[in-house]
Amino acid sequence: MIPEKTNRILLWLNLVLLLVIASAAVTFFVMKSTNEKVKADTGVINSMALLRKELGLTDDQYRKVLVENDRTTRTYNIVFDMLCETNVAMIEELAKTNSDPAVLDSLSRKVGTLSTSLRRHTTDYFMNLKGICNEEQQQRLTLIFKSMMQLDEQCKTCNKKDCPR
Repeated sequence: MIPEKTNRILLWLNLVLLLVIASAAVTFFVMKSTNEKVKADTGVINSMALLRKELGLTDDQYRKVLVENDRTTRTYNIVFDMLCETNVAMIEELAKTNSDPAVLDSLSRKVGTLSTSLRRHTTDYFMNLKGICNEEQQQRLTLIFKSMMQLDEQCKTCNKKDCPR
């Protein structure tokens, strides 16, 4: 037979373990119901799924578009990081008491080069997307590009939105 003191210790240990298990179960169910609410109303649009739906992409085409999107996103992130570093270097140079105009000119040229690089990568991305699509999908993709750029709302002469012409 187990001594009374040991029996009491085991009883309290069982109660503590029961409380831990019960609290873990309650936490699990509360978090599960919270996650379902978040998933139901995220308000975030998956642009790639929307593109797939709008263009009617096949599974193979969609996989190619996702690969292209991932590659381009990684490239954008690298260029944006370099652009940020260059902007910080320019601010630090401007903050000096005797800023070197040659350094500032060099940094300005680097910002221009990086901006051009972003434009080129964007152009390559859209051209690669067009290469994945068939003729009908390319036409729809062009319409999507135009609506993204809001070209229908711009003046044909000067590309301004609120042009009085």
